[in-house]
Amino acid sequence: MKRNILLTGLILLIAGLASAADLTGKWQGAFTFQDQSVPLTLELKGADTVTGTITGMPSGAAEIKDGKLDGDKLTFWIMIEYQGSPVKLVYKGTVAGSEIKFAFGTEDGAWGTEFTAKKS
Repeated sequence: MKRNILLTGLILLIAGLASAADLTGKWQGAFTFQDQSVPLTLELKGADTVTGTITGMPSGAAEIKDGKLDGDKLTFWIMIEYQGSPVKLVYKGTVAGSEIKFAFGTEDGAWGTEFTAKKS
């Protein structure tokens, strides 16, 4: 009996991990900047290596660079232009089902915020 319960638990765990591994699709969320909501759309592709784009930033669409999914941890960076200067934004997310909770900000840590993206 214990063996059957253990096997069932392992199968459910593996099924959950397999379904969470591929982030391909459209994810939407918003963050607040200077008292305004900034909606973002992430078009993600892949599992262990993640590529795609983010739209909604003031400088338009940005290509995701060095995207990696390690377990439930997603990391990548993008380059945008802000007030005429290039800015590198670093994203760190935790994947939980159809949500990704992100913390992101400037590479030097001078600015940062959080948001949750939901798969649409």
